[in-house]
Amino acid sequence: MTNITFLNVSIAKNFLNETLQVLNKTREGPVTVSNAPEVPLWLQHAMLTLYLTLLALTILLIAHYIYYARHARVVEGTLGDPPVDTPLSIIIPVKNESIETIINAVRRLAELQCSNAEVIIVSDDPPEKVTEMEKALAGLPVRVLRRPNPTGYKGTALNWAAEYAKGEILLFLDVDSVPPPDLCSRARAVGEREIVFLGWDGYAAVKTPIAALQLFLYKYLLYYVAILGRHNTRHPVFALGSGIALRKSFLKEIGGFCNCTADDYDISMKAYLNGGRVVYLPGPPVYVEVPAGYGAFKRQYARWTYNSAYLLAQYASKIPKLKMPFIHKLSVFLNIITHPLMIITTFALTVASLAMSYMGILLPPFHILILQMALSLLALVQVFYVYKLAKQDGHSFAEVAGMLAKSAALLLALSPYLTFYVILGLLKRRIRWYVTPKGLAVLKSGALGLYEISILATLAIILTAALYVANWLLAINAAMLLAIASYVFFRIAMPSSQLGRVLRL
Repeated sequence: MTNITFLNVSIAKNFLNETLQVLNKTREGPVTVSNAPEVPLWLQHAMLTLYLTLLALTILLIAHYIYYARHARVVEGTLGDPPVDTPLSIIIPVKNESIETIINAVRRLAELQCSNAEVIIVSDDPPEKVTEMEKALAGLPVRVLRRPNPTGYKGTALNWAAEYAKGEILLFLDVDSVPPPDLCSRARAVGEREIVFLGWDGYAAVKTPIAALQLFLYKYLLYYVAILGRHNTRHPVFALGSGIALRKSFLKEIGGFCNCTADDYDISMKAYLNGGRVVYLPGPPVYVEVPAGYGAFKRQYARWTYNSAYLLAQYASKIPKLKMPFIHKLSVFLNIITHPLMIITTFALTVASLAMSYMGILLPPFHILILQMALSLLALVQVFYVYKLAKQDGHSFAEVAGMLAKSAALLLALSPYLTFYVILGLLKRRIRWYVTPKGLAVLKSGALGLYEISILATLAIILTAALYVANWLLAINAAMLLAIASYVFFRIAMPSSQLGRVLRL
């Protein structure tokens, strides 16, 4: 028999009573430090109301992710009877891409031995570049088309190429995509009035901290949660930019791709609004290259953020008119609003926390405390469900928690920059499309630019000012934010932009 002795933990009665008394005070209002600066009561109430609203929205966002994470599991593809040998056109848009990248894309498709299919490269490059491309691709099964008037965004190039395509079914791929072996059969399974999406996962041409973080997020939050979780709950799925197929007749019916940067989400909304649907067909995903450099990642994430905000402004009033159950309408809304809401709440909560620290608020009112506790609990539940997915690949709980913490830190450091793009999207202001560089080319941009230096300088000034006026609560908060930003820029961003530290995978 083994004797088990438990630690005898005692809590002083006075300490417990004082803690309960402090918590009881929060029922009447915030608990502030003794030397708190004078702040108008209306401003304090406004700040706390804003903080409460942001907490509630963040809880809603995490809760909907947890719901899909609970249903995230790989399902076997069932195409039923083999699709007929319908003529298929695979369209790949290119601009400012290296010849080697384009050749590799065509060769990958040639290895699939997809019968009765054509590959079209639609280029917006100068005539001399297209001539060089045609010479390099001679002997490969591909047609190269150049738009005579290469204006507008990617969507206009896709619409133009679709007019010249011979196939009844159109399959759109990015030049850096690695297609699954059953690409053609799954594309040909598309219905008359639907868009087929083949799923996404990531790969990296080079190994960097940014690349490692994205590969983790692509697999366990994008592929498993946002795609498989939605599919398994039979909730609406949105197609992403590479690996989508639809019939030429349906593309014309819904008006084609938009002349905007959000062409993939826009075409999905058009399908739903016109009584069609977007279908994820289970099977191996399309692998897309994640930007391994910090600068390329920042630009791509800014574009994705803008796209979601643009779609929200474009379609928010039309979502209630969708012919689908209310819960599906809510799912569509949350899908579109995820990036803008996540970014705005992160930025606004950061500003609100600094403002509350300045006002000397040690503890917010009781109802806000309850929401803070609920948010912390939901965050732990989210980590647990992501861990359940990742442990199948040998990831430990500490690794999963570390990856999610790095992701949160990166989002916090970039939230002011990304908030600017949310505003541009909501105002429907056009932005410039930057082609994401491939391979080692993504590492040419530096890590510390004007934005990064401005963030560090601003936080350092706030910390210095707080120390000067002996506002220790504000100083602690500013010091924590400065430490997070410094970690992101010097430990994640900078190593991701230095060639000397990069190893090929």
